[in-house]
Amino acid sequence: METEEFISGFCKKQNQTRMVFCEFECSADGRRTLLSTDCDYGKCEHSQTCALVSGAKAGAAS
Repeated sequence: METEEFISGFCKKQNQTRMVFCEFECSADGRRTLLSTDCDYGKCEHSQTCALVSGAKAGAAS
């Protein structure tokens, strides 16, 4: 099953607060995996230090 969430925080690339749309896959055992975001994560020069996606990944691990 897939779920969708908005994560809010500061975007270094845009130099402003924004909301990022995230899609997660939920497995039968309750684990969540981040599938995609609506930002340039992975291509953005700030991907390694991105607080927004880090927060989404941390939420996915819980």
